[in-house]
Amino acid sequence: MGLREIILLLIVVVAAYVAYQLYRIVRGARAGKAAKAPAPAPVAKRVVAEAPTAVADVGDDDEDDAVLVFERPVVRRSDEETRAAAETSDSRLFELELELRQLRRELDQQRADAAALRQTVAGLGEAVRAQKTQPASAPVHQSGSPQYDEALVYARRGLDVEAIAERCGITVAEAELVRSLARGREGGGGQ
Repeated sequence: MGLREIILLLIVVVAAYVAYQLYRIVRGARAGKAAKAPAPAPVAKRVVAEAPTAVADVGDDDEDDAVLVFERPVVRRSDEETRAAAETSDSRLFELELELRQLRRELDQQRADAAALRQTVAGLGEAVRAQKTQPASAPVHQSGSPQYDEALVYARRGLDVEAIAERCGITVAEAELVRSLARGREGGGGQ
């Protein structure tokens, strides 16, 4: 799994976390609405059209002349109940506002993290593009063994066989072989 896949996976995880937090907020708001006491149902009164102050019974024969009037019953609360209800709603509102602020901070942090990840991915993309173009312009280096690379460099510089053998810690025969390989490459056009 490459770095790019890891970064994309992190972005997906962050997005899922944000979606989960938003779901929790919405669910909490719905639960808050459901927890509120429902308003009392309206009470229907039958009022006869000719006499608006009189209330007709359900069993009256003048149903064509009757008009239904809806009134909300007045629920009287004591001062203590009113204070308790206000305090409960205020504390719940405070909790929701606090959670909202915290979620906004987390969202801002995640946005900043996502922006940093985008910059990192862009930088890595540039580095990969640069590496793809670099081998085409660099000369191909073919060597048989890394231990003879230094000897090959000295042979190309024109050092004599004894000096190459002494500096690289190889035998004179090996130094002669390296020198002949260097001449063969120079004469063969670097093939």
